[in-house]
Amino acid sequence: MSNDKKTIGVVAAYEPILAKLISAGHFGSELEAAKFAMAFAISKGVPAGLAEGAATKWNVGTVDADASLRAVIEALYPQTNEPYRLVEFLMNEGLSLMDSSDGLPPDVAGVLFNSRLATGADA
Repeated sequence: MSNDKKTIGVVAAYEPILAKLISAGHFGSELEAAKFAMAFAISKGVPAGLAEGAATKWNVGTVDADASLRAVIEALYPQTNEPYRLVEFLMNEGLSLMDSSDGLPPDVAGVLFNSRLATGADA
């Protein structure tokens, strides 16, 4: 029997980062911003882990209504038995990685374009 998450949340320390992404107008919802943060963490090669102390924010059905996110996580992290627990961890790690610690909203454009430059992708 799986002990996978039924709800997904953000650790209190990363809530301000999520709020800054929304207030800067980069995303239409906290969930969109959290999914972007998750993708950023994946792009940085963050290994699987657990988010300790994440408060409930979204139901898994809201985060992944068609189970496509689950399929992506299972493909990228085949060792995981709890893909939604990993989604939560990656969202939180991505927010942590995006924190500039200077009080300013995370630089979403910089994240996108620096990632492209680092991989040698054409502009």
